[in-house]
Parts: sequence; C-alpha cells; structure tokens
Amino acid sequence: MAVLEELGGLKYVRLASGRRICYKEQGVRREEAKRQLMVLHGLGSSRLASMPDTLLKAYGVKIVAIDRPGYGRSDCDTEQTFKSSVQDIEEVADALSMGDKFWLLGYSCGGAFCWACARYIPHRLAGVCLWAPAGNYYWKGISDEERSAMWKDLVSSNKFIFGLGRRTPSWILRLYTQHFVRPGSNWFKRLEHTLSAPDRQHLLIYGPDGSLIRNLFTALLTDEAAGIMELSDGGVIPVG
Repeated sequence: MAVLEELGGLKYVRLASGRRICYKEQGVRREEAKRQLMVLHGLGSSRLASMPDTLLKAYGVKIVAIDRPGYGRSDCDTEQTFKSSVQDIEEVADALSMGDKFWLLGYSCGGAFCWACARYIPHRLAGVCLWAPAGNYYWKGISDEERSAMWKDLVSSNKFIFGLGRRTPSWILRLYTQHFVRPGSNWFKRLEHTLSAPDRQHLLIYGPDGSLIRNLFTALLTDEAAGIMELSDGGVIPVG
C-alpha cells in the first residue's frame, strides 16, 4: 500500500515496491476541485513545469505534477515497462485521493504514458489530454512514409537522442545520461529551433526565466540518472 511522506520540504508517495515518487500540487484544494488532473512531463522536464495558480483556480482545477521514475527526486526503476508505469500512476492517484476517475495531461514523451493508461486502466480515467505527444518512431503500425514525415520535423539533437536509444547498449546510455546530459546555454539555443515564431521572439526578448532553468536542472537531479525506459521492442530512450 502506498503511503505519503515529506522530506526536506518535498512531498513523496512511497509505492508498495518501496520506490518513491516526488510530486507537486497546485490549484484549488481537493475538496473544491471540479476536476483533478495528473501531469506527466516529457524528456528533460520535471514536476516543476507548471501552470499559473490563478488560471487553475479560475477553472476549479487541482493538478498533481509528478517526477516520473528516474527524473528529479523520484527513484529510478530500471525494470520499468509501460504496464509498471501505469501501476505507479494508479498508486499515486489512490494515495492522493484523486477519486475513482481522474484526468491525465501528458506532454512530449509523457504522452506515451497517457496512452498506456488508456490501454491498461481506462476505467480510472475521466479524460486524457495529449500536448505535443512523442512516442517511439518504430512502433508497429507506423508506415515508412509516416515515419519519414515525422522524422524530418525533428531537430538534429532529438534525432540523435532517438537514434541513440534504439541502437546503443544500456551501459553506454547510463554513461551518456550521467556525464553528458547537462542543461545550459546550448540547451536553450537548441530549444529555439523547436519554437514557433512568437515564442522565439519572446525568448529572444526575455530569455529563459528562472522556472524554466530550475525545471531543466531538476530533471537531472536523480543519483540514479542512468535509468532507461523501454518504449517498444528493442527501443529505449534515457529517462533522466
């Protein structure tokens, strides 16, 4: 049975397996919430990627943003599968009394885990929102033409990451995530190429704010940053 813990000002759900999932709550109180939403972040992100409290309160929404296993302050799960990830999500939802049914928001690589929840626990979901979801480009059912169309829209750094995950032994992935994945000025330069024109202009004028920088660094805090997540038959990407 999962239990709630607090350590050093951070909130955790300790799962039945003994691993801990760090989370952050925002918006209205549970008793006042019209909807409860769990947020699943993408690659290189964390629970700190959030929404304005004023907006959440205006719509009567409570969100629970978690550090997925291997990110931020959450423990790594080197045996992780889509099915085990769904079990983690369900345990967190139950521990935080999110109700018989709750909403999911997944962005970037977090979207794949929303799909997994829709497959394994559809009876627990009030709804799912996918925000620029990413998955594995080699899943069965994706034609060569569709794969080429999706692949050409990726920036070179993302192509490298996906190619690395597909072809590289896990021990090399561990070295890569531990010693070479570091946010900084180059990270934001690469980010510019993925943004729309208005967003690029905003970043040019104001620069990356503190919350974005904290989010990127938090994503890489876990000591066990070498965890890997299996996305398909023979396809993996680093998680943290």
